Amino acid sequence: MESIWQLRREFSYALRDTGLVKLNENIVVPRGRLEELLGFTGKLQKKHNMPVACFGHAGDGNIHVNVMLDDQIKGHEKKRVAVLDELFAWVVAHDGVITGEHGIGIAKQRWWPLAASAEVRALASRREPGARPQGDHEPREIPLGTGKANRKWATLQFNSV
Repeated sequence: MESIWQLRREFSYALRDTGLVKLNENIVVPRGRLEELLGFTGKLQKKHNMPVACFGHAGDGNIHVNVMLDDQIKGHEKKRVAVLDELFAWVVAHDGVITGEHGIGIAKQRWWPLAASAEVRALASRREPGARPQGDHEPREIPLGTGKANRKWATLQFNSV
C-alpha cells in the first residue's frame, strides 16, 4: 500500500519537474461525473494546447486538475485565465465546487461570484468589526450553494481588510 501512496506523491513532483508552471486547481465533482471531468480536461488541453494532468482523491470526487503553463510564451496570462474560466464554469455547471480542501483566497477571488450564491457572498462580507485580527487568515467554513457534490461544505479563506 505504501508504494501506491509513494507513486501518488511522486506524480505531483514529476509534474513540477517538467519545468512548466503547475497550476494545481483543487476541485470537487460528484463521483459519478469523474469520467466526464477527465473527458472535459482532455478537450481543454487540446483546445488551449496546454498539458492538463488530473489526480487526487477520486473516492470523494476531490481532484487536483493541474494546468501546466509555459510562462515563457507571450500571452500566457490571458491563456491561463481562459483555461481556468472554462474549467471552473464546467465544474459548477456539473454540480461541483471550484475548491475542495484549499479554499478560495486571493488566487480564486475572480471566480468567487461563480462559486458562491449572492446569499453566501453577503454572509461572508458580514463580519463583526475587529472579530478577526489583522493578519488572521485562518480558513472559515460556510456552505457553498446547493450543488450535489459529495461535500456540503467547502473551506473559504478570507483575507483581513
